[in-house]
Amino acid sequence: MKIFITILIFCTAIYANITNYKPIKACVELNSNLYYAIRSFDINNKLYYLVVNPDRIKTYIVNINKTTQIKCPTTPNNYTILRDFNNPKHPLQNDGITTPKNGIFLTTDLCPSSKKGFERRLYESLIKNFKNPVPVTLFITKRWILKHRQEFIQLKTWQKEGKLDITWGNHTAKHIYHPKLPLKENFVLSKEENMQSDILELEKYLLKNGVVPSVFFRFPGLVSNKKVAKKVKELGLITIGSNAWLAKGQMPKNGSIILVHGNKNEPKGVDIFLKLIYNHKINSLKSIKDLNYQKIK
Repeated sequence: MKIFITILIFCTAIYANITNYKPIKACVELNSNLYYAIRSFDINNKLYYLVVNPDRIKTYIVNINKTTQIKCPTTPNNYTILRDFNNPKHPLQNDGITTPKNGIFLTTDLCPSSKKGFERRLYESLIKNFKNPVPVTLFITKRWILKHRQEFIQLKTWQKEGKLDITWGNHTAKHIYHPKLPLKENFVLSKEENMQSDILELEKYLLKNGVVPSVFFRFPGLVSNKKVAKKVKELGLITIGSNAWLAKGQMPKNGSIILVHGNKNEPKGVDIFLKLIYNHKINSLKSIKDLNYQKIK
């Protein structure tokens, strides 16, 4: 069975009863190609794996009965991109990949928000001004989806119609935030945070809604430490930071990962991005999945 057939069958099973969802480290052979398996789960007593193409970092869902398990030549989270990038200092803010060698990468965060709607103008401008499907990474939270069902459905529709090439990034399910606490005790560094549970809960929820999660992860508030960074890597995920958080005055250039918020919490950043488009300062965007093709600074 070819990979794309497997995915189409899975994606019709929206709200499927997913059980036994857990992290694993294994390899499978599909069509003579090697894939890393990072999650396993059951649907109607059938075993499925979430697997990753280690060359172009894209995820797929496969029925394990249609695969051949083999011994991994390297550990499943040892993508080339991780070998090329190493930040032993683990800063309190903005750990992870921040400076690609070439291209401009757009990431939009969908943190929990009490505001109605979302930045429709942002996504519609992408569709109007760039060749479709337009690559964009959505770092999404379960709490945002729960209060913005129609907006979530609209994003999935644009993807299905071939207008947006969405990479569904993990921004944790809960996105804990305490306004009065310092950063070192806030976000995922809060006392009540359980990183593994928070990450897997979001992945499982996306799968139940017909969305295949990627391996890309962004820390809420870009806040982390060595311990949580290690946990993310152990789960086979790749942390993405930003060197162009527009609302903070960081302007993009070649080799930038842009951060704007698509949840109406930070309209200033969207205003700046749209101005850059209209003034032809940004003429093309690259997919975050293609990072593995280039050496990371």
